[in-house]
Amino acid sequence: MAKLEARVGVIGLGALGLPIARRLINAGCTTAVYDVRFDPVRELAALGANPCSSPADVARVSDLIISLVSDADQTDAIVSGPGGILEALRPNAVFATGSTLGPGPVLRVAQQIAAKGGHTLDIPISGGILAAREGLLSLMVGGDPELLASVMPILKVFADNVTHTGDVGTGQVAKLAHQLVFSANVMALLEGLALAEAGGVAPDVMKLVFKQGLANSSVLQIWHELGPRWKGMLEAKEAGEPMPNMRKDLHLVLDMAQKLGVELPFGNNVSKVADSGKATGHKNPEL
Repeated sequence: MAKLEARVGVIGLGALGLPIARRLINAGCTTAVYDVRFDPVRELAALGANPCSSPADVARVSDLIISLVSDADQTDAIVSGPGGILEALRPNAVFATGSTLGPGPVLRVAQQIAAKGGHTLDIPISGGILAAREGLLSLMVGGDPELLASVMPILKVFADNVTHTGDVGTGQVAKLAHQLVFSANVMALLEGLALAEAGGVAPDVMKLVFKQGLANSSVLQIWHELGPRWKGMLEAKEAGEPMPNMRKDLHLVLDMAQKLGVELPFGNNVSKVADSGKATGHKNPEL
């Protein structure tokens, strides 16, 4: 495979950022990396990445900057905080945020990037850790279609499906609608398995029944690998602990729905169950 001649930066080297950066390095991209933790930076430097000490250092050497931090506050910090991207953004550089933030924060950041002569793509990601390792992620992209086309070869290094959703911010809308259905799927699957087990049907048998019927889903297909992680997101948390992604995303869903004037009675209940720490079956290791 021909090597890609591209200068790419990756900020946020967590569950998705680390395998994405690995794939970019292996594809031949000149890859600058930054994270507040040094271990993943050191790991990628050993593979040939350019280790950076700040987001500004990443921006100084990158034409495409991919942000994979956790939330809107962290995004604001890497963009406009001390040592942030805005201090060293290259002319016509592209800032692509893969984080799930909601449309408002993305539009705010896009204005800041534009004021410095850059461009923004809104590229929230679906697929999880396993897909990231295999380069099979799905992206929902909001932004200029010509701009998207210009970076498509780079995105295709780690994403199998890239869907253009409209203007900047619509990627976030699509991702949050997706997360509502995904989260409901996880909790409905747990409830169905728990109900069947209580009635005498073994979980593995019930999973087979689901797979053979209309209740089949992508969530069920990878439940063996990722089910424990998703169930962990439904456990009760102490005040002040970081909010698990599933719960964070559901809060963003409800906030967006309120602003759009859309009633989500089912979504409200899904979020309440996720917040309660009492989701049916989430503590049962057999499910």
